[in-house]
Amino acid sequence: MKHVILSAVALLMAGAAWAQDIQREELRRADVPGSDTMEVVVTRLTVPVGATIPLHTHPGDEHAIVMTAARAEAPNGNIVEFAVGTPLYFPEGQVHGGLTNMGDEPMVAITTHVVRKGEPLTVLAN
Repeated sequence: MKHVILSAVALLMAGAAWAQDIQREELRRADVPGSDTMEVVVTRLTVPVGATIPLHTHPGDEHAIVMTAARAEAPNGNIVEFAVGTPLYFPEGQVHGGLTNMGDEPMVAITTHVVRKGEPLTVLAN
């Protein structure tokens, strides 16, 4: 069953921008075969125009594919262009995010997280 989720940690710590604007729709959640402690979570991440993805980490690796052409501003002010199909990888513990959607349309990515069960999917960076 599809349903929209927002990480409880993100809701509590990221403030209004994450909770009101950015949507993470869970598409699938399954155990990693042969593991009692790891699971795979596939989501559709939608970032509206002007919204900023908070700096964060995950309790495991994240792989993503950009589904819409996107233009974003990095925390250092640089503009980053993403073509449709751009692959992204963030290993466990690597702080990432901080991008603000500067395009004319929502940014959409399909994310696949291989994470420890029972931990928040997203942990905000200090």
